[in-house]
Amino acid sequence: MRPFILPLLALPLSTHAAINWDVYEHGVVPTFKWSRPFPDDGTDPGGFHVNCRHSATFHAKMYKLSDLPADPPAGLAPWRDAIEGFLRNREYVGSWDGVDHKGEDRELVVMEWVDVPEPVRLWIEEQQGDVGGVNEERWLYGVFAKPKGEGETALGTVKPRPTAAPAGDGEGMEKVQVVADKDKIVVFPAGALYEILPLWVAKGSGCERDFNNLAKYRPQAIDHSILAWPVDHTRPHRDLGKRDITFKIEAMSVIETDDGKKARLMWEKMHRMIKRNERRQQREDRAKAKQDMQEGRVRDEL
Repeated sequence: MRPFILPLLALPLSTHAAINWDVYEHGVVPTFKWSRPFPDDGTDPGGFHVNCRHSATFHAKMYKLSDLPADPPAGLAPWRDAIEGFLRNREYVGSWDGVDHKGEDRELVVMEWVDVPEPVRLWIEEQQGDVGGVNEERWLYGVFAKPKGEGETALGTVKPRPTAAPAGDGEGMEKVQVVADKDKIVVFPAGALYEILPLWVAKGSGCERDFNNLAKYRPQAIDHSILAWPVDHTRPHRDLGKRDITFKIEAMSVIETDDGKKARLMWEKMHRMIKRNERRQQREDRAKAKQDMQEGRVRDEL
């Protein structure tokens, strides 16, 4: 069998991620806490100036777990055991918008490793290098080698590239067989994107320094922060045997405006006043209830 290359066939029609009806039909995984951080009509977030905005579209394939036994391109048989082993010890983080189709209908995205932006590849390899450490549970991207011959199957994930050897002859060090980038694929649930969305669009953005700094990435806008979202994605034409999709990610660097800060401080002040009034009312209600109980006891004793 020739090495399997994910062919990018005719792409399906677009479905806006802003209205994902699967959320209402199937629900989301309990761990999904993300929501769209900016308007879906292309306008800027209210009260913020957009310093930099950039988007990029990516080609991929989307499979269901039920596709694992089938041969490519409709399935992932050469990687079935390796993928199942990889997923077995990790919590499923959902598809687009955290949707959980449950069981064999759960979805996985598959991409050519060379089509993944370099900042994302570096991040994935960092997680791979911490097996057994604090980052292992965050390593949600399985990197697998393509089969080289007929009947060959993947036995596990590809080890990350070795770092430079320390001074000396390197005796006793584990030798890692390097797999060429063109000979690898990466498999992940779409929900794994959200944690590192800015990395996907950093290259060519003009603000690489900000987008590559995940410490500035926030789920909602604050001053001097980075926001990102998969603003569009397509569905595969499964009825035609196709698995091809595209997804578009947009990110922006935002700074709070003076008017935005004034409005935020006003609402924060109003919110504090409302909470204080609520607490005062609760204290008064408890005091009145206590007084009524005491007066009731006195009447009972008389």
